[in-house]
Formats: sequence, C-alpha cells, structure tokens
Amino acid sequence: VRARRRADLSQRELAAAIGVSRATVARIETGRTRPSAALIAEVLRLAGLRLAVVDEAGREVAPVGGDEVRDNAGRRFPGHLEVAPPDEVPRHRWANPRYDRPAAQAWYHRRAERDRRRASSDGTSDGTSDGTSDHPTVEELAVRRRLMRGPQPRVRPCPVPLIDCACPDDCVLEACCTAGCPCQCEPWSGTPGIARARALARSAADPAPDVVELGEEGEVEGPAQEVDP
Repeated sequence: VRARRRADLSQRELAAAIGVSRATVARIETGRTRPSAALIAEVLRLAGLRLAVVDEAGREVAPVGGDEVRDNAGRRFPGHLEVAPPDEVPRHRWANPRYDRPAAQAWYHRRAERDRRRASSDGTSDGTSDGTSDHPTVEELAVRRRLMRGPQPRVRPCPVPLIDCACPDDCVLEACCTAGCPCQCEPWSGTPGIARARALARSAADPAPDVVELGEEGEVEGPAQEVDP
C-alpha cells in the first residue's frame, strides 16, 4: 500500500501497470496472496524504490558480480569456499605439478582444509568477520600480476608535429628552408647548410689556377726568361 501511495496510483492503475487484475492487487494488499519477488520489484520500481538485502547490522549486501574469476572450462568456483589467486599454489601442487593441462586460473581448498585454516587463524581465512569474502575478479588478478612483475619501462608515444612540413628536397640538403620553400618552417639562421658547407670545403681544398695576363698582341705575358748569348 505504501508503494502505491508513493507512486500515486489507484488499485486499477497499478494493476494495469504491472499486468494483473485489480482483484489481485487487493488480495496482495490484504495479505491473502503472496506476490513473487519479481512482482514486488516491479511495484517498487514504479514507486522509485528497490529491493535490497541487508545483514543483521543493517548493511546492504551486494549480489555476486559476473566478472569473478572462473576455471579453464568457464565454470564458477564453489561459492561457499574461498578462492585464492593463481600464484598462491597449494603445497600438494608444488610437490606434484601437472604439465598436461593449462595453468590454473585460481585455487581453492576443500571444506575440511578451509575449516582447519580458519581455526588456526583469527576465525577466518581472510580476516573478515564472517569469512564470506568475494572471489577475486579478472581485473583484480590482472592488477596483481602487474604488481608482481614490478615497474615496467614506459614507452612514450611519438610527439605530434607542431607544423605540417611541406619542404622540398633542397631544404633537406641545405638543413634549412630555401628561398623558394613554401613552408619556411626552418628559416635561414646564418649557418651554412650541408650543400653549402660541402661547396666551401671543396673550394678550400682546390686552390684556383694561376691568373694569366694577355698582352696587346694577344701574346701571353709571363715572367721574364733569361736568354743565353
């Protein structure tokens, strides 16, 4: 009745919304009919409410998630037992390893071993008050593996170019933008480029030929030579 009042619905309107007769709504409100959990959840949804499971202290207990670790066949591990990560290999498995099957996704102890471990600790195997911890999820195990490997080298991505360069090949040889370059991303800074530096090096290594002067009659004027009498 309170949910119907919060939703501001009459019995007839509520019956039409949830797909039952008005008489069924009346029997539910008087306690002569026990509705299903799905029907109660639908009525609460219309009123802006929801079903919740709480413990003795009034704390809400969340349902089991669908991302918990599973075995190699895709089956869930026993829900009433605690599941350990794959790196916590039991002692008997260390003594008798199996190489004819894939590596285990997780481990669990049977009830007798679990009770013995609880009795030898503070009453639970995981430190909680009731020993009903959730099984590890796939994401949690992936994080655990990364932490066990330690810090890994980080590869930085290539920097994004600030300028969309369209320099021709001459700019590559000169190590700067030439006068005819439409980009002008690296203008001339006064330092010779590769091609200019090579030309200067060749000119310094090869001296210029001797200058020859011509006389009035077109004869070559050279240094005076001694003539024997």
